[in-house]
Amino acid sequence: HKDIFYLTASEKINSDCYNFVYFKGKIKKNDLNFEKKIIDETCYKTIQSGRMQYLDKFKSLIISSGADILNFKDQSDPKPQNLNSLMGKILLVDLKSDNKTIFSSGHRNILGLVVFDDYILSTENGPKGGDEINLINYGKNYGWPISSYGEKYNSISNKEISYFKSHEDYGFEEPIYSFLPSIGISEIIKLDNKFSKFWNNNFLIGSLNYRHLLRVNFDKKYTKVRYLEKIFIGERIRDLKYSDKKRVIILALEDTGSIGILSNN
Repeated sequence: HKDIFYLTASEKINSDCYNFVYFKGKIKKNDLNFEKKIIDETCYKTIQSGRMQYLDKFKSLIISSGADILNFKDQSDPKPQNLNSLMGKILLVDLKSDNKTIFSSGHRNILGLVVFDDYILSTENGPKGGDEINLINYGKNYGWPISSYGEKYNSISNKEISYFKSHEDYGFEEPIYSFLPSIGISEIIKLDNKFSKFWNNNFLIGSLNYRHLLRVNFDKKYTKVRYLEKIFIGERIRDLKYSDKKRVIILALEDTGSIGILSNN
């Protein structure tokens, strides 16, 4: 953001303890000197998520924290529903005071986050099925691990469901869209209208096991998907960025460990 570089990380304390931290450093011509900030001092065996964006309205960062699912055989970590825990949340981090506020709760593992105008959209990994696109609003709960349109990985029963098949009925926010089966959803970015006159008000979403880009258009209030186009890439897409100056889309391709460039030339 501007001339400050921010980086989230899991810091190893010992073999059974990792802390959730972020680093900030002023961008200079030849070097970067980072200052460490602790997000959560609690010990975790694994830390997921860490996607972040800057909220100009609050002069703060929002940082996603994943549920501690890998420490539970059925992945039913209760911390996303516990407001005394910072896991499974989107956190509002004040850059002056370093105070942390829970912006939203009930998240499993957010791999994509985009901020534009007065809107925040996230893309979130579900369990076996149930990847989500969510419209994020302050103070709202998104249901994990109570409601999901997916099932537990070890579920083979066709008689009992793993999670409630509604969010709204149980006081949670419904996703804008849920993918069945899961696509291994990753980052979401917003394109400006200069990229292509055919792609006005479009977003791109990456995927891991699906190995496609998705071109998505939403309604004006971001409550539903109007259309969704699949663009075959053939690799796991870990991350996406858009350069408005170069008018190119940059892809982090996981299988070959390479950078892909998509342009409209």
